[in-house]
Amino acid sequence: MTKKEASKEDIKRDLELLEINLNESLVSEIDLATEISNYTISSGGKRIRPLISILIARCLNYSGAKILPLATAIELLHTATLIHDDVVDESEIRRGKLSVNKKWDAKHSVLIGDFVYSKAFQIIASLKDQNIIKTLANSTNKISEGEVMQLSLLKTFISEEEYFEIIGRKTAELFQASALSAAYLAKANSEQLSIIRDLSFAIGITFQINDDLLDYFGDSSKTGKKIGQDLVEGKITLPLIKAYRLSNDKNKLILRNALGKSSKEDMDNVIKIIRSSGAIEEVIKIRDKYFLICKKNILKLPNSSFRDYLFATAKAFNNIDI
Repeated sequence: MTKKEASKEDIKRDLELLEINLNESLVSEIDLATEISNYTISSGGKRIRPLISILIARCLNYSGAKILPLATAIELLHTATLIHDDVVDESEIRRGKLSVNKKWDAKHSVLIGDFVYSKAFQIIASLKDQNIIKTLANSTNKISEGEVMQLSLLKTFISEEEYFEIIGRKTAELFQASALSAAYLAKANSEQLSIIRDLSFAIGITFQINDDLLDYFGDSSKTGKKIGQDLVEGKITLPLIKAYRLSNDKNKLILRNALGKSSKEDMDNVIKIIRSSGAIEEVIKIRDKYFLICKKNILKLPNSSFRDYLFATAKAFNNIDI
């Protein structure tokens, strides 16, 4: 077996253990809490954030036992935010299944979201590393602020600056915290921490911009959500921001009137305007710029098969056929 094949096997094993840890961590004395929590975890997901954490640790030659509890806590934090998001957005589908909000109700969703958060911080506290505790606590705070900011700006054609402030907090923040926490676990030096801080934030931004393109042009059977869901919820993302700026007055009015609507006609009109305006090309240029930041910093890490795996993971977020 080559080193590259061995590293893939190592990561595969880590991810298998992660799934076991996730299910075991959500056992409660209250049967319904266990049932709903496990329903959410069993919905799957790509486990991207814990994967980033594991890969960073392996890139820095960490081989200790704490990486799996850390990765578990990170995925639980992410899961809790999704549960709460679905209440705020009144979403019916999450990862191709009924959301907790739809299958049960908003009350259960809020409480189970809190339960999953608390489980995550129990694990984080058990690691007994102040840098990790502070990093993930601060990250959770920033994510919540990003949610509030987005909520306050629903159905408003926000600026690019506001858009990047929101996704920096809502998405890139947890990517960065996942990577930095793993780096602290591996006793990274200040130069490595700086590299990892920059590359992980850039991965998060690349991921979110790509996800925003997928919202309009993806395959719902693969993304697990309806096409144009952001538009229906009144969320203005980069494809729409660019299309609005590049459109004439007639098309701007069509875009404004379509916000919060779910009819096929409205959706078709918006997608047509995004395509014809040149917005896609501009969005891809920005996404590629962030991916380049990510690539340059990944290449500063020690050369290894784990670094190659990290690069391949990041590259996957920079690819969409439209």
